[in-house]
Amino acid sequence: MAILFDWYELPEPKDKQREEKILHPRIRLNGSTSTAELRRRIQERCSLTKTDVSAVSHVMGEDLAEGRQVHLDGIGYFHPVLTSTEPVTAATKRKTTKIKLKGIKFRADQVLKNEIGAIKAKPLGLNEHSQKLS
Repeated sequence: MAILFDWYELPEPKDKQREEKILHPRIRLNGSTSTAELRRRIQERCSLTKTDVSAVSHVMGEDLAEGRQVHLDGIGYFHPVLTSTEPVTAATKRKTTKIKLKGIKFRADQVLKNEIGAIKAKPLGLNEHSQKLS
C-alpha cells in the first residue's frame, strides 16, 4: 500500500512572508502496530520468544534512564532528550529540580532506510486536515 499524505502550509514569521506559500507533505498514518504484534512477527522469523523480545525494551529503558545512547544494529539510535520545566537562568536556585525527560529521539540506521526502499506516495483525495497550522 502507498503512504498517504496531504500538503500543508507552515506558518512563517511576519517579517519573512512570501507571496507564494511553501507546501510540505505530511504523512497520514495508516494505523499502528502494537508491541504484541511486533513480538509475534519477530518470533515467527527467529528463535526468540515473545518474552525475549519484551526484555529488549526493559534493558533499553534502563540504559536510556542512565543517559546512554542505545544503538540497535539495523534499526537505529535512541537517546534521551531533556527539557526544563520553567525558564532557568544562572541565578536560578536548585536548577537540577527544573529538569524533566522531554522524550526519546530516534535516528534510523541506513540498513532500516534501505529496508523500506523506494516508497509509493499517494495524495489524499479529500483534504481532511486544516490547510494552515497555527
